[in-house]
Amino acid sequence: MAAGGLVIMVPRSRCPFLLTTKAAFTVEGVWLIKADFSFHKTAKGPLRALVNQARLAVMAALTHQALRGWSLGANTVRVRLMSGGQWTDFPLPARTLTSNLLHL
Repeated sequence: MAAGGLVIMVPRSRCPFLLTTKAAFTVEGVWLIKADFSFHKTAKGPLRALVNQARLAVMAALTHQALRGWSLGANTVRVRLMSGGQWTDFPLPARTLTSNLLHL
């Protein structure tokens, strides 16, 4: 998988997690976004606030990469998310993108 990626880099004292994304076309022509997400072990604060902050960052990063893929001609977008040492694959349909844009 080639192509560029997006790295969310915020000073550690301000951001309790690390999020990176890379995306490229597969041999089958699917725009595959690989996202790696983890909380820093030193993350502090109310759990609800940490999760909300992380959810918005993930939505923004995936939406950015999906828009990029569709602008390059992708018909299908899939996400491969690494979190907690486990990979999870799921489709990212265009209607999800529209919903994400409304929330960002």
